[in-house]
Amino acid sequence: MNSHYVKVQEEPEALHDRTIRLRLPANFSALFFLREGTLRWDENEREIEAPALCYWPQQQCPVLSMTAGARPSILGLSDTLVSDAIGARAESVHMRMLVEHPFVTPLVDAKMLQQVQFLFEWFSGEVSQAERQSPMSLSAYLRLLFIAALRAYQPEPLQAGTEQTNILRKFRHLVELHYRDHWQVGRFAEELGVDYDRLHRICKRETGRSAAELVHERLTAEAKARLENTGLPLKKIAADLGFADATRFSHFFKRRTAMSPGAYRTVVSRPHGDDLMELRRGFSDWP
Repeated sequence: MNSHYVKVQEEPEALHDRTIRLRLPANFSALFFLREGTLRWDENEREIEAPALCYWPQQQCPVLSMTAGARPSILGLSDTLVSDAIGARAESVHMRMLVEHPFVTPLVDAKMLQQVQFLFEWFSGEVSQAERQSPMSLSAYLRLLFIAALRAYQPEPLQAGTEQTNILRKFRHLVELHYRDHWQVGRFAEELGVDYDRLHRICKRETGRSAAELVHERLTAEAKARLENTGLPLKKIAADLGFADATRFSHFFKRRTAMSPGAYRTVVSRPHGDDLMELRRGFSDWP
């Protein structure tokens, strides 16, 4: 299995309190399954008791320590694997929002705990056995783990004055449904019951990017995924993404990436090339 796609780090049971040394690429996210014991992090020594799922996006994982008897399993996840797992369905927006930020999810339900343990063991088995290594299989297992986390996760209750956040959530859900339909921002605003300028201000304030930029980034991310992970001809990809023809798709893609679709596909076909990581924008970029 390509180490640029996934990495499994098994930690032996801690015989004493100690710091965890992550052996993951810097651009990987980290998903922990804490089987036993306690994890601590930051200067306030926040704690999470087993069993639990913990997730940190790339470059956001704090210094972690574990108590004697603790035993975590750790998955290092590339942006490509996370993207493959989340997919491009209406429900995907909830998983996208989940993995934009760190989360800690106690597994208090016995059935849920059994499912997570099963999925982690199968995931590790897929990676460790060369004859079973399959990106499609791994992305399927990771999707199920994210679904389990969504079902178990209890976010902080929304505070008063979060109307803007709710509008942004609804907007992103509509984008997930209609980015291939090439809706104009005015159409999204109309569906949301807000005016164009207000939607633009909310997106800018909350994400640093305009509503139109967010729609284009979602379309570009899907185009990159299809160029990288499928052998479909450009004409087919263009049609699937709602473009009238391959020429218009190529013009759009080059404006967004400064590369033609064919050139991008050539670069990503070389997984160890120095220029590959420069082309892959982090999953946090949407949005």
